[in-house]
Amino acid sequence: MYTDTDKMVQPIVKRGGYKLLNLWTTDKGTFPVVFCASFAAVGATGMSLRYLFTNPDVYVNKEERFTELHHTLEPRGDRGSSWRQFRFRMANLQRNPINQSRQFDDLFAKVENQNVKR
Repeated sequence: MYTDTDKMVQPIVKRGGYKLLNLWTTDKGTFPVVFCASFAAVGATGMSLRYLFTNPDVYVNKEERFTELHHTLEPRGDRGSSWRQFRFRMANLQRNPINQSRQFDDLFAKVENQNVKR
């Protein structure tokens, strides 16, 4: 009565009646995809929030946004320095010919960059 092809088609017919969430959770191949997509979404959200709240070029205050000459505003604490320090640390995670060049000696001499090793 049943052939080998009928047995192979049966699981597909069974999964056809599932709702979308149940269909995704029954397939083991979807978990790495969901994990990678979730990791990317969390990373993108974190970097976006960091940029929004710590970049010295982003103005949330209404008066600062409508100032035509942004360079005339009073300095906002240590925001620019901490932003540059983070970029400098990330650029020097691994040694390479560019970050070992003598043209960056002035940057390595700054107080905020003393903990970065050459």
